Amino acid sequence: MRPMIIIMKYFNFSVKELNKTPSAKKGARDTYHDTTVKGLTLRVTATGVMTFLVRKRVDGKLVTDSLGRYPAMSINQARVAARNSLNIFSSGISPNDKKIEQRIKSITLQEVMDDYIASRKHALKDKTIRDYQIIFNSYLSEWSNKELVNITRSMVVKKHTKIGEKSIYRANASMRLLRAIFNFAISEYEDSNDTPIIMHNPVQKIKRNWFKESVRTNIIEPNDLKDWFTAVNNLPKDRANMTHKNTSDTVKDYLVLLLFTGLRPSEGLNLIWDNIDFKNRLLHIKDTKNREDHTLPLTEYIVNLLKTRKDDSLGDYVFPGYNPCKALVSPNRQVKKVIKDSGVQFLLHDLRRTFATYADSLEIQHNTIKRLMNHKNNDVTSTHYIHQSIETLRRPMDKVTNYMLNIINT
Repeated sequence: MRPMIIIMKYFNFSVKELNKTPSAKKGARDTYHDTTVKGLTLRVTATGVMTFLVRKRVDGKLVTDSLGRYPAMSINQARVAARNSLNIFSSGISPNDKKIEQRIKSITLQEVMDDYIASRKHALKDKTIRDYQIIFNSYLSEWSNKELVNITRSMVVKKHTKIGEKSIYRANASMRLLRAIFNFAISEYEDSNDTPIIMHNPVQKIKRNWFKESVRTNIIEPNDLKDWFTAVNNLPKDRANMTHKNTSDTVKDYLVLLLFTGLRPSEGLNLIWDNIDFKNRLLHIKDTKNREDHTLPLTEYIVNLLKTRKDDSLGDYVFPGYNPCKALVSPNRQVKKVIKDSGVQFLLHDLRRTFATYADSLEIQHNTIKRLMNHKNNDVTSTHYIHQSIETLRRPMDKVTNYMLNIINT
């Protein structure tokens, strides 16, 4: 009869004993208990991995606190860690919760920024996320590794002032992002008692000291429109791209479309041919800034422009870049050329504002202008009881187009 092999599972942990401890059988885990520090356990897997741990019940649930692996963690280190863990258990708190709490207290601005973006990924547009990351990398990156709890109000004030010496708009934008990061941290990170780890937002208290931003009101005045349009049409051919519709022609059509439709610059850049309904002379845009689909009637003038582009198209984008399979990037170089040749200062978004201003000057109703611009309407009566069909927008659209063409052609 073969003798029964009995494994002593309670013994005084020592290097000699642990080094001769066998691996567990396949699919099993063996546990050994230290007699010096009661509660310190060694778990051994079938592959020979040895892990020090402590197990106790908290609120009726068995909680395992993994301390570290042997031999990377020495026996003495494991005993010290086990005593600390047992002390935390004795107060009715899980050491795992305590570790999470300690980690959160030491969380850095970069880590919170990453968590914030990840949590808002489905709520924010890709462009908004890119803008946030640009602002963070440009103005807040020197605080990337700084613990959030160590960012004070005085630091925020100095940062805001320093950025504002170069750009008040960037300074305020940086503070808006930083404020959002702190608000996110306050709502998301709590200790074991459900108390926020971050109690105060240091940005919130300085809001009244933010730089006053002037609202842009720039438009292309009617008496400048002809010069502007001539400069746009005279954009030089681009030698770097002679194999298909050259980029300057693309930019010319892009600028004209923005002016004659009031589209947002990003909406124009991302237009694809599937957005255009030539049969019904309609433009469909999904995933707009206000997250409401936008359908716009197209005038004959714009339809003809788009048909010409379609005949030369090599890809999905209405306004492709050098690569016909990718969208045009913001045409800063050509905009500067138009400004130089026409003497008319403008930004791309000014074309949208110009469209709205012309519409207003033609006494088109404000609700109609809002529909054309795809602005949200907060008027309950207008929103719920007055439903304008797309076709009712066609006449005002034609009216604005004819107004601009009359100026350009006289």
